[in-house]
Amino acid sequence: MHHKTSALNGNFGLVIEGVTRNDLEASSFQAEVYDLWTQHGGLIAVRGKDLLETSPEQLITWSNCFGKIEDITLAAREHNMVPGFPILRIGNIRDGSGNLKASLAKVQALKSDDDIRYNPETRRPVWHTDSTFRKHPPIGSVFHCRQAPENGAETLFADTRQAYESLDDETKKKLELLEAVCSLAHHDKKISLYSPDYPVLTEEQRAANPPNRVPVVLKHPVSGVPALYGLNSSTCAIVPKGEPIDQAGLDKWDLEGIEDESVLIIRDLLPHITGPSFTVKWSWKAGDIVVWDNRSTLHAATGFDYERNTREMWRLTLLENDQITTTA
Repeated sequence: MHHKTSALNGNFGLVIEGVTRNDLEASSFQAEVYDLWTQHGGLIAVRGKDLLETSPEQLITWSNCFGKIEDITLAAREHNMVPGFPILRIGNIRDGSGNLKASLAKVQALKSDDDIRYNPETRRPVWHTDSTFRKHPPIGSVFHCRQAPENGAETLFADTRQAYESLDDETKKKLELLEAVCSLAHHDKKISLYSPDYPVLTEEQRAANPPNRVPVVLKHPVSGVPALYGLNSSTCAIVPKGEPIDQAGLDKWDLEGIEDESVLIIRDLLPHITGPSFTVKWSWKAGDIVVWDNRSTLHAATGFDYERNTREMWRLTLLENDQITTTA
């Protein structure tokens, strides 16, 4: 590769500089970067002077080399989408009438790099992998920065391959026997407890979206490398593989938004997983494009001064190429 590359944290993450929009559409460059993405734990960033001018079509072409783009637009989010494209706008941009035209969830800014490590008392940052409650969870995401504040709004990433590899053999064996129970109803109810306007599922919607079970240790289908998996706001319990779920327990998790104590099996590992040895703090510049793999990473958002600064990100969600998209 004739581009400059820099490692982000050992073998986790790679940034490629001097990338052009033409590169994004070049099949040889796409193939080379896909291999690097897999080799470096599913975290790759590209940076270049003209990438801010990347069109939706070019971003889609680039994203397609990592997976199948989810192309269903939920009606509730339609006003937050780039018109005509399966690209979600995230940030605090507004239209001429002052109406928000992006998905916005305010989170705390980092006070120092010490705040990157998960704090069990505050449960912050909200480290997670995406949408494990879905029958076919997305394999990754693409973020393209259109506007970024000078300070804050970093995205944090953790290497769940190396974090798993660093555990003692006894802990590894125990985790390999477990599954995470992930429920959309639990996810929505939990969020509504601190954000009262957040909608919860009706009984009909809950019946149509039963819990999904995912392995706590996931063997990557491409690299074959095992990684810790299954932590999401929808994670309501950790159970032995194949163990039946008690309906009364599920009702409590879903209707009250309460996690089972068994989730501490994963949460207690988070300070280890999100320590300096396994994490990357990505500070955005306009034009940056970052792709991450949910099967080998965790990520977390950080905040900024929402009143004085503007942020706009474009996000695409990646599915496995043979994966069927369903509405929730």
